[in-house]
Amino acid sequence: MAVTIQQAHHPLYYDLAGIVGPTFVSDDDFTLDAYSRDTSPLPPNKQGIVVRPVNTDQVADIVKLANVTKIPIVISGGRASFYGTPKGLHGKGIVVDMTRMNKMINIDHVNLTATAEAGMTTAEFNTRLWDVGWDVHTAFMPWYPDTLGGQISGFAGGGNGMEMGSAGFNATHIAGVKVVLPDASVVQTGSGAGSNINNTMVYDRYPGNPDLTGLFMGDAGTFGIKVEATYRMYKYTPLRKCPNAYFFDTFEKGWEMVQELSVVEPLPYYHINVIPPTELTAQKGMNKYLSIPIAKGNTEDELNAKLNIIEEIVAKHKGVVATGEQVDEWKEAAVTGRRHREMGSFGTFGTWSFFEYFVARSQVVECHHTMRNFVYKRLKEKGVWHLSNEGCIPSGSTSWILTTVIFTRGDDKRVQQVMQELFAEAAELACSHGWYPDCHQGWGTRMMAKYWPKHHYEFMRKLKGTFDPNNIMNPGVWDL
Repeated sequence: MAVTIQQAHHPLYYDLAGIVGPTFVSDDDFTLDAYSRDTSPLPPNKQGIVVRPVNTDQVADIVKLANVTKIPIVISGGRASFYGTPKGLHGKGIVVDMTRMNKMINIDHVNLTATAEAGMTTAEFNTRLWDVGWDVHTAFMPWYPDTLGGQISGFAGGGNGMEMGSAGFNATHIAGVKVVLPDASVVQTGSGAGSNINNTMVYDRYPGNPDLTGLFMGDAGTFGIKVEATYRMYKYTPLRKCPNAYFFDTFEKGWEMVQELSVVEPLPYYHINVIPPTELTAQKGMNKYLSIPIAKGNTEDELNAKLNIIEEIVAKHKGVVATGEQVDEWKEAAVTGRRHREMGSFGTFGTWSFFEYFVARSQVVECHHTMRNFVYKRLKEKGVWHLSNEGCIPSGSTSWILTTVIFTRGDDKRVQQVMQELFAEAAELACSHGWYPDCHQGWGTRMMAKYWPKHHYEFMRKLKGTFDPNNIMNPGVWDL
């Protein structure tokens, strides 16, 4: 006769079920495995139980329980990060999945703000606002799985949107956030409701208080759980064009063109890039450096005036109008902002690894060549089959993002180990040059903290100790 052995539940199973209901608590291996990793090739961090709250009170009650029992929390959104999950407490930590908190709270057409629960995806948030004629600055990619709270917490400057070339970091467009702090108290940041008891709106960040909103931008969840976010809205501009993309013989020539365009006032583009050729682009006939400038306007005259400025500066730098299947795909993806290729056909290539660096204008060329040569040389030395895509995109006019996406066969254990090692080596190399890997998640934060000046680390340690004396909120993030 077969004997069934029933596995004992996590010690907090019934307490958590009492907070959110048994349907929204799980400690089975299948669920825990699914929540143990992000999209990166880095090793998983398996916790002990997953809980899915639906409102702020439930989040606060979960945090209270974590403090009483000293069992730490790992916060989860769309799990689309690419530098590993927080280490938590293996086999015991509490994963708080925020994706049930996905309601649109308010669209304020007068004060030009939109507020939503932080578990809403950026795709849904953007689409709901586009449907009523407004726009907000959220993630460029990954567009579909990213949650607002995850993006605000887990990317430098709160992430970068489709219009990062002109709008800069998303954080500058976020008026306020509501956060459950590590002691389970709730704080609303921003001017209005965040700093005046007689005001119920959140409409700006600065009047009447220090900029507390900024404290939670890119904090990797170490200072609290975002439950709501208020974004500034902008009138959606329907006239958007990319009539031409342009080829350049070298990265330097494309970069010089973009550099000159980026100081024109007002900016004639809202998005621009330099895309290097790779084996993947070569399969569709693209063997040169490609730049795709996109302009928008309220009238055809305004739009055409901007396009004329772009064409004039491109011609000055010897750019040639680009054609071909790959060019058309890139243009369509860039104009729509909906990265169908990354979410669709690219997914069939296997596991992907994302190498991304933030640098100053003066560091762009050196970073491009240094990191590109290092990554491809190491892959060749290790005999790793791969395909790749790359890009260089401005975030405003001061900070630049250089990205390499490497696709490998996901079922090859040796390749997985090589990519884990390459991740660490590339991040170390970037930091040794003073550049910033986009590491506001998991393992990446611990590596970044190695390069903080002593006074910076000590200040962060004091902040963490004040906010979270029991160290229950994403412990280990920033090596705190």
